[in-house]
Amino acid sequence: MRRRSRKALAELLKQLPAELRNRPEAKLLAQQADEKVCNIVHLIYRSKPYEGVSKDFEFSRRTMVEHWQAGFEDAVRSLSHPEVLQRPDRLEAVRTFDWSKTAPAA
Repeated sequence: MRRRSRKALAELLKQLPAELRNRPEAKLLAQQADEKVCNIVHLIYRSKPYEGVSKDFEFSRRTMVEHWQAGFEDAVRSLSHPEVLQRPDRLEAVRTFDWSKTAPAA
């Protein structure tokens, strides 16, 4: 279900009397109506100046280790921002973060 539909369903279920809310059908719908929230962190590999076009076909062990290390460093840098670990509220629902364009942490 789409986010708006889930939210509308959750609001509607809250308005039901207890005897209807406790029916198996309502409980099944409530599982889908859960007002989910999430954070999305972009971890996008940026080519090194020396890679050129070879980045699309050069997959040596050394190159892959460099790429994995860059991904690890991006994840560590992203998780160093406390707002990444804070849940968005129900109205905001989704937050996206991209620190890949900022200077690497010292």
